[in-house]
Amino acid sequence: MTKLEQFRQHNGVGWELDQLLEKAGTNRAAVMAEFGSLRACRDWLEAQGQASNACVGIEWQP
Repeated sequence: MTKLEQFRQHNGVGWELDQLLEKAGTNRAAVMAEFGSLRACRDWLEAQGQASNACVGIEWQP
């Protein structure tokens, strides 16, 4: 039962991610093609946030 719940939660996160990517005008396949992994995309987004906030003097807190 625990494995089933973990799988269901994992699928929910994946579905939410797909919805957010669609709202941003992209999809998981495009992100994977450009960055190679979702983790690499996340790291890039964090770096962009840090650079953007540094320009206006805000401390980045993910």
